[in-house]
This record gives sequence, structure tokens and C-alpha cells, in this order.
Amino acid sequence: MNVTGIGIDAVEIERFKKALDQWGENFLKRIFTQKELEYAGTKKGYAMHMAGKFAAKEAVKKAIPDGAEIGLNWAQIEILNGKDGKPHACLHDHAERLAKKFNLSQVYVSISHTEKLAIANAIGVKNGT
Repeated sequence: MNVTGIGIDAVEIERFKKALDQWGENFLKRIFTQKELEYAGTKKGYAMHMAGKFAAKEAVKKAIPDGAEIGLNWAQIEILNGKDGKPHACLHDHAERLAKKFNLSQVYVSISHTEKLAIANAIGVKNGT
């Protein structure tokens, strides 16, 4: 397994809450997929949880070589959770094509929160040499 890129991002939860208050559902639907929204709806601390997913999307974008080419279509990077609760990245459309271009086999994601901050990191890896 070879690391091809790493990314990290932090989001101030209060700033994220203000964006939610200002732009509401339109903001959420522009950034998150239906699956992400459904999962977050089951969690306490909705804004904190979604801020973490947003930070993870940014981190994944940074971990993919040429990730800046993904643009602002955030739904191309989907952060889902396994049965164990661990987050993982699912790439769609142009993000998926970039991953294939660079032979990425996986993008690992980790998310953490405090009262004020949501932080995430991502590591892009490929198998072989």
C-alpha cells in the first residue's frame, strides 16, 4: 500500500451553524447527499456532525492528486459511516475518475470534534508500486 496524498481540514462549528441558519436546506442539499443527511438526522449534535462531514469532504479533496479539479460539487465526495460508525469516503463522478486516474484503491477518513471545532483528515492510498 502506497500513500499518494494526505489532506486535513478544520471547521468552526459555530460558523457552520450560522451557515445553516442563513441558508438552511438549500445549503445542506448543495453540499451533502441524501444518505449523508439521513444518517446525520439520527445523531445528536446535528451541526457538529455535519461540520465534521464537511471537513472530511475538504480533506478528501486535498488527499486526491489534482483534487482541486473536483470543483465545488461536494456530492461527488460522499462521507458515509459503516456499521461500526467509522467514516469512509465514497467517490462519485469526476472525483471517482480522478481516483481511477491515479490508481487510488481507497481514501481513508477520520473525523473528530470538540465543542468548537470539527476536524478531519484523509489519506489516499494505492496498492502495488
